[in-house]
Amino acid sequence: MVVARFAIRSEAGFTAVVIMTRLRGVVAASVLAALLGSAFAAAPVSAAPSNPLTSHRTAPDGRCVVAKDDPQATVDALQHRCTSRQILDLFASAKVGDVPTGRKAIALLPAFQFGGRLLPYGVARTMTTAQSTLGDSLTFTTGPGGRPWVYKNYIWGRDAGGPLTPGLSRLDHKPVWTADFSRDFAGVPISIHEYRQLTPGVWIGRDIGGGSSTSARPTGGAIAVS
Repeated sequence: MVVARFAIRSEAGFTAVVIMTRLRGVVAASVLAALLGSAFAAAPVSAAPSNPLTSHRTAPDGRCVVAKDDPQATVDALQHRCTSRQILDLFASAKVGDVPTGRKAIALLPAFQFGGRLLPYGVARTMTTAQSTLGDSLTFTTGPGGRPWVYKNYIWGRDAGGPLTPGLSRLDHKPVWTADFSRDFAGVPISIHEYRQLTPGVWIGRDIGGGSSTSARPTGGAIAVS
């Protein structure tokens, strides 16, 4: 139907704009455009307008188990079993914990807000699957002047990174570890990470922008670091 096709194209354009404004460089945008093109082309024209990007599983089973002695199982649950709301609730309830150190794997989680609105699970999963091909880890080390620093490791190399500091979350004003990646975007605060320790080997975080003020309507996703 014409209406269904229009809905898919509108959602595709909206999703592409959101992701591309959060990625660094022309290379990232080009790679992501190709990935999204394939995903949207595969969506049937009869798909429901509210969520045209559903994969073979439109929703997780909700068995969101945090295993304190098994980081891999915890990350797997966050990626494939927890609902988007469960993921955000886990971040909200986690303590700040220890600071991450060394090279850590990063998993982009299927939870994404736009202006405070939680996007459908299928849309969030498609977005995170596409972005995950561009990089798979963070390096927590020292940077300019010997300051604690975090680098994003993309498939083409490290980014400019940003300082890692203790602070208060812009979402709930509770303690977090913060990494500001504004240097990747000419000083614009498009990507700011907030980390909290979920288990001894796993940190859960948010990747949002908008500056240092508390925001009740954030735009951004969620991550697991292990």
